[in-house]
Amino acid sequence: MNRQANPTQPDDDKVRPDREQDPAEKDGGDHDTTDTAAGQNPIPEAWESVEQLFALAPHLRVGRANVMGDTQFDGDAVAGDKVVQHVYGSLPTRLRVVGPIPDSELAYLADTFAPSRRYDELCAQLTAGRVLVLRGRPGTGRRTAALRMLIQAGPKGGEVIALDPGTEPADFADHIRPGRAHVVVDPVTGKDNSVRDVHLNAARRRLGDDGLFIVVTGPGTAVDDVEAHDWEPPPPADVVRAHLTHAIRRSATSPRETQEISAVQRLLGLEATVQYLSAGPSPREAAGFARLLVEHARGRCSKEDLLGYGRESAEQIVGALFGGSSGAAGGDALRDKAFLISLAVFDGSPYPLIADLGDRLYRPLRAVEKPERPAGHPVFGTSPAERLAWARAREYCDETETPWGRVPERVVAFQNGSLWSTVLRHVWTSHPAVRRPVLDWLGSLTRDRRAVVRLRAAVASGLLAATDFEYAFNEFLHRWGCSSVAMERQLAAWALYTAAEHGMDTAVRRLLSSWSGRRDTARLWTVARTYALLGGATAVSALRDIGRMVVTGPEADGALRTTLEQTLEALLQGPAAATVLERLVQWYADRGPLRDLATAAFLRGTHRYQHEACAVGSWPRLLWLADHEPHARHHVVQMVRGLLGHHTTRTDATEALTRWIRAAERASLRTARACEAAPPSGEAVPAAVSDVESALARLLPALVATQNDQDRLDHLLRRLSNSPDGARSLTVVRLRAALSHERAALPGSF
Repeated sequence: MNRQANPTQPDDDKVRPDREQDPAEKDGGDHDTTDTAAGQNPIPEAWESVEQLFALAPHLRVGRANVMGDTQFDGDAVAGDKVVQHVYGSLPTRLRVVGPIPDSELAYLADTFAPSRRYDELCAQLTAGRVLVLRGRPGTGRRTAALRMLIQAGPKGGEVIALDPGTEPADFADHIRPGRAHVVVDPVTGKDNSVRDVHLNAARRRLGDDGLFIVVTGPGTAVDDVEAHDWEPPPPADVVRAHLTHAIRRSATSPRETQEISAVQRLLGLEATVQYLSAGPSPREAAGFARLLVEHARGRCSKEDLLGYGRESAEQIVGALFGGSSGAAGGDALRDKAFLISLAVFDGSPYPLIADLGDRLYRPLRAVEKPERPAGHPVFGTSPAERLAWARAREYCDETETPWGRVPERVVAFQNGSLWSTVLRHVWTSHPAVRRPVLDWLGSLTRDRRAVVRLRAAVASGLLAATDFEYAFNEFLHRWGCSSVAMERQLAAWALYTAAEHGMDTAVRRLLSSWSGRRDTARLWTVARTYALLGGATAVSALRDIGRMVVTGPEADGALRTTLEQTLEALLQGPAAATVLERLVQWYADRGPLRDLATAAFLRGTHRYQHEACAVGSWPRLLWLADHEPHARHHVVQMVRGLLGHHTTRTDATEALTRWIRAAERASLRTARACEAAPPSGEAVPAAVSDVESALARLLPALVATQNDQDRLDHLLRRLSNSPDGARSLTVVRLRAALSHERAALPGSF
């Protein structure tokens, strides 16, 4: 299981936690101790639960950038032996980050889009009316078409902004930026908050003369008195042709190699291509097949792989494995199928763990199939090699997370990257007799003392919820989410995240919105923890619901108050951090519980650190935001200035700045060592000033609005003029010089 480096505390620490630990926390100060009292392990903090999810459940790492805002894993992220997996079929719809859509995504979309007559008609409608409601089923290319229209009809090189689907239709206009292009996909609606013409007219007025807005709806979207235009997907052959043309152009190294038409026609004429396209795949599936064709043209996959894409889809493979009356050669068929289910839950884990937990499932399955016979099994059964070959899996070297760090281990995983979810969906929908044994088995795993076992059971439960949400809600989601045991509520949060990530995001959003209006603190806790996991994809909804909990909900007890603070702290680590900071500034301007929450959440955020690939040392997360995002900088300055200026928070704010100064000091020391180790040839060694120190030197003058502010910061720097080892701090000297030479801007001039 590959794990990216996460935000960390200053580099010198060997343990490298991502948050500096307060003395009270060393004794469990901020952990919910409900489970500890019950003799179980304490639950992780909100951000730790995010890290655990992506470290221990590699199935979900595709969605990591939504939460952490860092590099998204791709097929070449490997450790140990490289395992090439062909995914036969389309991946489920993933949660998408709200806000400006990356230019790279828009450029790729523009190059690979397959236009059609229906597209041209709809684009003309958008140009004329500036607001369009586009209706279609997921997987038909409706979102891609909407984005392509906004690119074509909008200002050249203009920004395209994705609104949070949790935004209520009545509030669409509040999130519109005049002159920009906007899209919202599958907004969460209901009988009392459907999309109405009055909402679209308000958005149209807000757009101005050049702005555009598309509402992409699906079968479950409530629309009243609004003209919705049906989307008709292009022929699959056109989709494949567009993707092939783009790939061939990119791979060409000379004009002689750009014979695009002949190369595309040759690939489209292959027997495997003709056979696949005759089945009428969706645009999403056709795009996936085009990528496989490119691999075939480069010699990286065989003709059998191409034929297998259409003939041996994941569903067909799984159907054959469970439909037969035999398992691996010489093995007990039912026991091997129990192993297969266990492999789906623990894909990428060591074989002994998967086999042992599979045998635990085998016993209740045997009791259902043959209740009159004892549920024992052979001690020496099928060989691992034969069982893995039958299950379409392979064993390879990797590193796994343990309480003692990452250790090398032999792990097993499906050869087809989509089989783990397909196995669970197939078992759940095609074999109702196994539902109860599987639920009981997963329930027992959630009580296991091993974190990886508990978390993987929750993830598997969430996948089942994505398959049949109502059944899962009645069987375990409601019970976990309302439990008095904190770990069960955390299980609900992990499961709800997984369900949302696998296509049930609308139902999950509705549930969270409903629960956030209740007065049950257990459900409110679960809502907050789930929003921490969902991250940037639901930031606007999270801030709205958290604010509602604080203002209209019951008086928060210690556990709920801490969880709300931790959730906001976690959201500050993700791609929607600037949006969160803006809301914290608004809350801080109020009196009462919202101000207290904003203060606590921001101060928690000052403890967080992050690494940049080419940086020497670690960045305080909020300092990094202030230096790299102008919008965030304004809000960081407002919050720090406000906290320093109030007598109740001045000490905490001063301690936060002290940590940042020491972090800049450490980074500059490391920069100095690097310069001394490799001085430029024939040149003097440059001043050892790190990027962290430079950013802090730019921020400190901005915190000064009055002479008192200037004196307060200068006093802090004089007090820190000596580093912890007693030597004079050159970093502090330079920061004092920057503070005295620069004059702060007035509030609102950033």
